[in-house]
Amino acid sequence: MRLREEFGRYPLAHARPFLDVEGRELVRAVQEEVGVDGSLRLVVVRNGQTLLAEATQRFNDTVRYDDSGVVARLTPIARTPEVVMDPLRTFGQPAVRNVRTDTIAEAFRAGTSREELADLYELSLDQVDAAIRFELIAGSEQAA
Repeated sequence: MRLREEFGRYPLAHARPFLDVEGRELVRAVQEEVGVDGSLRLVVVRNGQTLLAEATQRFNDTVRYDDSGVVARLTPIARTPEVVMDPLRTFGQPAVRNVRTDTIAEAFRAGTSREELADLYELSLDQVDAAIRFELIAGSEQAA
């Protein structure tokens, strides 16, 4: 609630509380006030410095904000940087150059070759491979 008072209704999507020291300090103070368990903290203190927790840093590395401070694009898995989620394209679903990764992976599983997919969607083989790899990784993480 306190972060919403400071940053708006969706503080992680509409603000950048982790990018400056003041924002991190506010997040740290709110965590202390409400007694957030250590394993769930977004911001931690190490060696007297307020730092992003490991998971928070991973999130921060994957998100890109537009000029107004709203999340504009997300790279959901670091190992597949070609795959992005953009609310203005493919309804925010994971995609490579505006082609949904699940569409590419499904066609591949149905027997369409990588080369045919690249030609059909005007993608490089690396982009086709990234889409298929993303679906494999995402599928295995969901199953776990």
